[in-house]
Amino acid sequence: MITSWDIIMLVHAMGITYRVPRVLDRWSLITSCDPVNLCDACRDERRKVMHEAAQFEVYGAFGSALMVMLEAMAWFIKPLIPASRKAFRKERLPTCSKGTCLAHTGQAAT
Repeated sequence: MITSWDIIMLVHAMGITYRVPRVLDRWSLITSCDPVNLCDACRDERRKVMHEAAQFEVYGAFGSALMVMLEAMAWFIKPLIPASRKAFRKERLPTCSKGTCLAHTGQAAT
């Protein structure tokens, strides 16, 4: 018998499955680009990813997979972050400039 908890877990697993390739593509673009060619928001995200990668390095090969899974598991929280920052009167997080940023154009570093 399928319960409501089973349906919630299925939706959450589908969200994770959908987000994992996107997280990997985004991190690949950010980490392969020269930080000088990135906008401020992508440079901050790159710094965060590199810092977290150093922390998860102690887990070996399992660490990078765990890092990606943890990032993908928070897919339902991402839309709530701007609203919660506004509610607590914190300034907005920087967003990608998209025009000149290599991480947005999708061009890998050469």
